[in-house]
Amino acid sequence: MASSLIRGRYLLSASHEGGPIETVYDAAIYQEDGLIKDIGPYAEVRAKYTPDEELGGPNYAIIPGLVNSHHHGRGVTTLQMGTCDDCLETWILAGWGRRPYDHYLMTLYTAINMVESGTTTVMYNHPQTSAATLKQDVDAVLRGFLDAGMRVAFSSYIRNQNRVVYTNDADFLGGLPADLANDVRSYLSVSDMSDDDYFAFCDEMYRQYHGDASGKVRVLLSPANVQWNSDDFLLRTKEQAARWQTGIHMHLVESPYQKDYGIRTWGKTPVEHLQDLEFLGPEISFAHAVWLTENDIDILGDAGSTVCHNASSNLRLKNGIAPVNPMLARGVNVAMGTDSTAINDDDDLIQEMRLVSKLHRQPGITEPAITVEQVLGMATANAAAPTGFAGEIGALQPGRRADLLLIRLDGLEEPYLDENTPPAEVILGRTKSRDIAATIVDGEVLTRDGQHQRVNKSDVVRELREQLARPVDSGTLSVRRMAAQLAPYVERFYLDHAPTIANPHYVYNGRT
Repeated sequence: MASSLIRGRYLLSASHEGGPIETVYDAAIYQEDGLIKDIGPYAEVRAKYTPDEELGGPNYAIIPGLVNSHHHGRGVTTLQMGTCDDCLETWILAGWGRRPYDHYLMTLYTAINMVESGTTTVMYNHPQTSAATLKQDVDAVLRGFLDAGMRVAFSSYIRNQNRVVYTNDADFLGGLPADLANDVRSYLSVSDMSDDDYFAFCDEMYRQYHGDASGKVRVLLSPANVQWNSDDFLLRTKEQAARWQTGIHMHLVESPYQKDYGIRTWGKTPVEHLQDLEFLGPEISFAHAVWLTENDIDILGDAGSTVCHNASSNLRLKNGIAPVNPMLARGVNVAMGTDSTAINDDDDLIQEMRLVSKLHRQPGITEPAITVEQVLGMATANAAAPTGFAGEIGALQPGRRADLLLIRLDGLEEPYLDENTPPAEVILGRTKSRDIAATIVDGEVLTRDGQHQRVNKSDVVRELREQLARPVDSGTLSVRRMAAQLAPYVERFYLDHAPTIANPHYVYNGRT
């Protein structure tokens, strides 16, 4: 059996219940074949076992492997692909002209980047690509994550309505010039998929990958969002998830226009509509959930659903700030993700943790401020809950998988650090990717001092560079021209459906 002992000056682990961080000083973890067998003071653990390898030491810290709870797998980012940050709805349209890419290489590249910055598990949500190549694309994606050594909770979303703007496709296309409307219909037809075909695809994925021999894949279901999926589709998803005992992952009220869709369509918020459908539950995780009412927060808390908070993405795509403090105060399980659009245009979850910790500090002595305990929990234990790996990862305890980070303290303490500074504050406030000495998944050291041990990153980068240096194909250029023609009509639709924005959860400044 492969075994190792990992030593740190202190070990930090957050609980899913949001309680205090457990801190063990001069700590050691002993693992065999990827399973944590023992945790305790270094001298005691070292005396019990003869490991194959010993890592760390008194100038290191140990924390759980980070869990990215919402990601779309774009290693070469949308910005690098030419889609600049914009309002979500127009940004989506601009993305219609992104050039094709090698799904395996792109995934391998983003997985290496995530592992280097401490992410060991990802909730990956696959976009609605060509129906003809979907299975081939997804096989390549999962091969990329597994070759990089990551765990992945996989889902592939589908939109079966309102695919251009938030209204009926036929009605909107009927208002366009005939040639443009025909071009849009042709473009959409490439990814057309019936509900039956979608669930057949998911069934195939579930049988092939869920709980496969690696133990590193879980398969979830994914409606895209309430405005993009019919009620019948949502209910069928709920029934299928119950049969498989798996999770559901979807977007929800990411933008004010999405909340407004609910008010226009049902006379209530999307969350209230999902409650009416009896769709909510602890098996469901919602990406974003920025535009929640006070009642929505209570509903999600009572349902036990998870909200996957993507602070950077919300800021970059003009969606605002999710009410994380009220959600945490009322018992909503809040996780953390990067949505492939982190603040540094990378997938560094450590940087995302730091942004979250500063963003949710409301002005005033008595106003709420998120704690380091809550932030660490959002990126570990809370984020593990909806992945299908709950109880196996997210915390450092005997019986769980040995997914963890070994962090060098030298750079965090140089040239001085007061000895009374709480360890969690040090880790959250000062750690950078370069301080990660090792990222460990299932007991396997995937990175040592920033170098991936399985894959040569330079080779991956070189191959991507060569592929993307080729001229953009004529089909992609044609789609870009079509999207540019369509843009004024899309903008006009949203200008005509401007939402009412009032009574913000957070008040940062005021005017007279």
